[in-house]
Amino acid sequence: MQDILLPVLGESKSKSLMTIASEWFKLDVANGDARDDTIKTYLCHIGQWIQWCRENGIDPGRAGREDAKLYRQFLVGCDAKHATISLKLTTMRRFYQAALDRGLIATNPAADVKAPRERQASERILHLTAGEAELLFRVIPHDDSIRALRDRAMIALMVIEGLRRVEISRANIDDIEHIEDPGEARMLVHGKGKDAYIYPCEDTLLVISQYLEHLGDVESDTDGTPLFVSISKGGNSRCRISRIGVNSVIDGYLRKAGIKKEGLSCHALRHTCGHLLYQATRDIKVVQETLRHSNTATAAKYSHVEERRKARHTKAIKVVI
Repeated sequence: MQDILLPVLGESKSKSLMTIASEWFKLDVANGDARDDTIKTYLCHIGQWIQWCRENGIDPGRAGREDAKLYRQFLVGCDAKHATISLKLTTMRRFYQAALDRGLIATNPAADVKAPRERQASERILHLTAGEAELLFRVIPHDDSIRALRDRAMIALMVIEGLRRVEISRANIDDIEHIEDPGEARMLVHGKGKDAYIYPCEDTLLVISQYLEHLGDVESDTDGTPLFVSISKGGNSRCRISRIGVNSVIDGYLRKAGIKKEGLSCHALRHTCGHLLYQATRDIKVVQETLRHSNTATAAKYSHVEERRKARHTKAIKVVI
């Protein structure tokens, strides 16, 4: 996509719109401390908006509220999910707010344009059963290939420890401390809003150790030395695995296990952790601490779903149809 060049106040040359967007996001997002992958995601969304504007003969620098609404309608027509539409519109609001704050535009065209109402039932949490989770691990090849060892470690961290896709992608080798001593071992997790420590169980530490023994040298990037890397067809490790790469790995195993269905992907593994943990403990506080939720209300959704499921089955037993 060819970028749009704009004159910059106080400078003799022009900058591309995407360059300006990158500079603004780095200054404004997360109080000036946004991670590189977050900036890349925001720029991707802005790039899609610019492309849509170009295809529809709209100048993004002069776009109005009706244009933002039309773009929203376009996203709805593409069957984009509620969360996806919300994120894209949020990115637009931040971009235009940055321009407004700098006196470059008079109004923010996306200020009051929100995603459509979420129609999906709130208690619908896609997760695996304990049997399906075991099946997922069984379809990973039981060999010493770097790919199989990596995938087993990633899935263990997601199903057993509750890590998010982005946390898998951001993980660094140096984040794991005292891995040889399960009683002292801990791992720094780079979360969506803040970092936190987790204390992996012995089984998770074992598969991570096996993976690291075979990993070899890994090239560092701006965020550190990646724990999980993409792997070439020849079995050679390369750069840090992306979120899309993690998706591809998980979806592949879900299909191989015969349990892939619409909406069931990476985040369902985190939900599996919360669901199975609540089933085992009936303790919302344990779920909250394991999944690192900021409050118990978020963790409570697992208890609500479980209790409603039990109530539904109880009714089915008592009522003759």
